[in-house]
Amino acid sequence: MKKNLFDSDQFDTLKTWTRQGIFFFGLLCMVLIIAYPYTQPKSPKPLTVLNGPWKMSMEDNPAFSDPEFDDSSWESLDLPGSLVRPMIEKTGRSIGVCWLRKTVTVDTDTRREDLGLMLGRIGNADETFVNGKPVGGLGHFPPEEFAMWNFPRNYRIPENIVLFGGKNVIAIRVNVHGMGEILGDLGLTYHKDLTPCADTARFIHVSMGYVAIAMGMALFMIFSFFSLKRFETEEYMYHSLQLGIGLPIVLEICNLWPIYPSQLARLKILAFSWALLNVLHPISLHRTYNFERPWMERFLWFYIAVVSVFCLFITGEDAIRSHGSILIATATAIGFYNLSCHVSALIKRSPYARVFSFFGIAVVLCAIHDGFCYLGKFSPVTVNMFGYVPEVMIFHVGAVFLYMGIAIILVSKFIAITEDVEALNENLETYIHENARLSQKLEDSGLKKKPLALSSGAEEKIKYAIQHIHQNYTDPDLTRESLADQVGIHPDSFGRLFKKYTGRKLGDFIYEIRIEEAARRLREDNTNVIDIAFDVGFESIRTFNRIFPKFMDTTPNRYRSLHQRE
Repeated sequence: MKKNLFDSDQFDTLKTWTRQGIFFFGLLCMVLIIAYPYTQPKSPKPLTVLNGPWKMSMEDNPAFSDPEFDDSSWESLDLPGSLVRPMIEKTGRSIGVCWLRKTVTVDTDTRREDLGLMLGRIGNADETFVNGKPVGGLGHFPPEEFAMWNFPRNYRIPENIVLFGGKNVIAIRVNVHGMGEILGDLGLTYHKDLTPCADTARFIHVSMGYVAIAMGMALFMIFSFFSLKRFETEEYMYHSLQLGIGLPIVLEICNLWPIYPSQLARLKILAFSWALLNVLHPISLHRTYNFERPWMERFLWFYIAVVSVFCLFITGEDAIRSHGSILIATATAIGFYNLSCHVSALIKRSPYARVFSFFGIAVVLCAIHDGFCYLGKFSPVTVNMFGYVPEVMIFHVGAVFLYMGIAIILVSKFIAITEDVEALNENLETYIHENARLSQKLEDSGLKKKPLALSSGAEEKIKYAIQHIHQNYTDPDLTRESLADQVGIHPDSFGRLFKKYTGRKLGDFIYEIRIEEAARRLREDNTNVIDIAFDVGFESIRTFNRIFPKFMDTTPNRYRSLHQRE
């Protein structure tokens, strides 16, 4: 006899493996797509390295862009590095405009073509000149101040303003407000070599933020819908709130529009968003993993109350760095607490821990990393982890992983609800069929009363319906409604009349005819079980495998094996 790979419960197992395989393959593809740009070179090999000493002035004078200006009296500063610290040492403030200058020689043998100027990322706004000519700039200076501190500065230098074989003066005007630095490698290269690397850098630092925002907005709307429909489910509400609060944080990394009234307001909104996210995320973890930790939640709500008071009434321009440093240190500590929640859930095998913890740990590590980055911007502390200094923000990448994990939880809950409904249906069907079989036994033993008589007209209609069932039982669309329509009776009335005449429910009657035909074919031929199930009118092999034992006291495969041996 031909072996059938799809007979029995192995079919359901195969479907489950297939669904899981497709899901994890899709997830792997998404991870690879996200990770691929990070494997590409961030900058081409420079013709001239600009890292090292630059000249710096705390004054603001348009004449500083003139290549003939004498900057010999200016202080020296090593870049890349912080601009705020020398400004505080010189002026006592962390707000103002400064100028940077560097004189470089472009070799005579350099090809005569446009060059590219790599300046890393400049906080907060810049205007850049080469030999007195403007070549680029991002952000706005006061009074319409706007920071674009995370955007890579890669500017084109036209060939006609470059002095090949001579000295070239690079002058940068920079706006500093609370934080200000130049991060990343600085150098001169050919513009055509810089373009692909500049696109990669922009994707990593900026575009990925919009990917995270798009995912977050979609999930925010989904969870908002669930939280509105099910007010008693706090988990949906906390997921929805943290998705909404996380958006300003990601937007800070990639924002192209001056949407804030001032830089101080922008920093306050960023601080409050980080603090509120540090409250909502651990509480969301408590709900997801079924942790009972009221003491921690009381502390978190007290923490956000304190932050709110400081943001609204206390923190001013002069306190940005000190208050920001305290907030960042606290937020980073809460990040380590979130990490402990995931580890604890894995150890205790809490619900959804195996599914969600990978994504949760990824986003927490990204948040802790960015906490160290912000700490370096707002305080004199430089975090050095075995030679690695966190400088590049990666929270927007972590947010993508967080959104993936939350989406998986949502799908997992939906599947769990579906399985509960199916289990309930199975129990209900079992009860119905056991009751039908008991009724049949009572009828066979003569203990059950005969069906009640119908009017002649109703009896003729039921007889016609029974005949129609015997002729069309293989039709999957054979339902109470279709039969009632055939004989011109309301479906509810038809169901009552059918049971009154036959003593059995319509569904049981149809199932029995289908199962009897399926049993005959299992005895007489070697057709696949799944084909037999569909041929006799079942819409799925799962339903067939569930109904068959209720009439035959065994599974289809065992029934075939037994009767074909006989």
